[in-house]
Amino acid sequence: METAIYGRVSTEEQALEGYSIRGQVEKLKSYISAKSWSVFDVYLDEGISGKNITERPAINRMIEDIKTGHVKNVLIFKLDRLTRSVGDLVYLIDLFKQYGCAFNSLSESIDTSTASGRMFIKIIGIFAEFERENIGERVRLGRERKAREGYTIATHHISYGYQRGQGEKVQTINKKEAAVVQRIYDMYLKDNKSLSGIACILNAENIPTKSGSIWNSGTVRAVLSNCNNAGYVRYSTENPERFFEADGKHKAIITEEEFTAAKILMEKNKGVSPTRKPVDENYFAGLLYCGVCGRKFVTQTTVKHRKGEKQTQNGFKCLGQMVNACKAKQLTVPKLEKALLAYFANIPEIEPDTEKDEQAKRETAARIEALQNKINSLDSKEKEVLDLYIEDNATLAEYRSVKEKLDVERVNILAEIQRITPTEPKAYKGIMTQEEIALTFCKEWQSYTGKEKRQFLVNHINKIVVINQPLPGTIQGKYEIVDVAYNTNT
Repeated sequence: METAIYGRVSTEEQALEGYSIRGQVEKLKSYISAKSWSVFDVYLDEGISGKNITERPAINRMIEDIKTGHVKNVLIFKLDRLTRSVGDLVYLIDLFKQYGCAFNSLSESIDTSTASGRMFIKIIGIFAEFERENIGERVRLGRERKAREGYTIATHHISYGYQRGQGEKVQTINKKEAAVVQRIYDMYLKDNKSLSGIACILNAENIPTKSGSIWNSGTVRAVLSNCNNAGYVRYSTENPERFFEADGKHKAIITEEEFTAAKILMEKNKGVSPTRKPVDENYFAGLLYCGVCGRKFVTQTTVKHRKGEKQTQNGFKCLGQMVNACKAKQLTVPKLEKALLAYFANIPEIEPDTEKDEQAKRETAARIEALQNKINSLDSKEKEVLDLYIEDNATLAEYRSVKEKLDVERVNILAEIQRITPTEPKAYKGIMTQEEIALTFCKEWQSYTGKEKRQFLVNHINKIVVINQPLPGTIQGKYEIVDVAYNTNT
């Protein structure tokens, strides 16, 4: 009987467990000789994982020889050498049956010519996949533990500003790149440069990115949003369910306050691509909203001539007023600042609605528990149909059809769980409370330069709603701050 010898060993298995693919082949050849079979060919996949068959050239070549009728028997040393996937095992067993090819395993003494032998193969395959998933879970937990302990798990993609030699557990600062990182934060936070503007400056000076390419707004944003720079490590950025940040063992390049300020500013500017940055004197630009119609106030410069001298005054005008849709009066900066000082001086304490929050948490937890019970029910249904297939009471097509439907339903449920699961945002010391913002404004505002005022507003204020109430006998009216929205939830 024309017999194919198949062998496989991964690099890790050979190094850690002493597997020898040559030793497997010699034992299999001896067995064939004792059975008076003939060897058609030897198919070896060396250094390749057994999690699937798509990336194994030798096993795919063997499959083609089976389909053409050249191979009538397959002999392996152990079942997990063939595959560690139940799905692939089911496919291969059915393939052998379809083309009249026998199958034998030396270690498990399996003979597929009997119903009990075929059932035994399926059961062993289930345990093989279970072991592979356990190995994967242990590896994932190991990587997660390292990240929680503060070690970076990056290998090929070390953050810009850092380096890590072979065998080193803690990344170290690359002084040349770290200087660029600090400069990027300074340009963004202190010089009010845009992301693309920073990229242009770095490219003009022929400073390469980590990969040696040119800078763009995306690569600059990646540096500004990378918590590594502030002394943290992050894990599983591609999977929100597993993502977390932890204190790193490496040294920080920038302060936590700088990282937080950049994070707030990027969030504030998300989706906004202004062609002109506000000049220092127009530091309220983009933050003011009309309390009458809800539209934005835009900057307006008034030119006056006094005693032969040209004088300019910066102010703001409602967009609705410009199209005759609002009767809001214009704003001047000095009166606006005075109104804000009065508003912040009388800011009320904000008491959280603890009882309402706790009720919402209980309802969410109950919903998550109900969804998890649905997943458990789906798992039980999948096990039932798998048992039917193993006992030959269901076809492979029936098994796969049911499994596909259950998988779709399971994915939808997991998506809903992810959507309603509350996330705890990481608390950064650089974020000020509303009370701290108000106190700082009242004490420090008058001493700030125009650039410092703009930076304070961008970092801490998201929106100011104001009304200039008309007063009989006056031109300017009375300013009233209706509401202030902050860049913090506290």
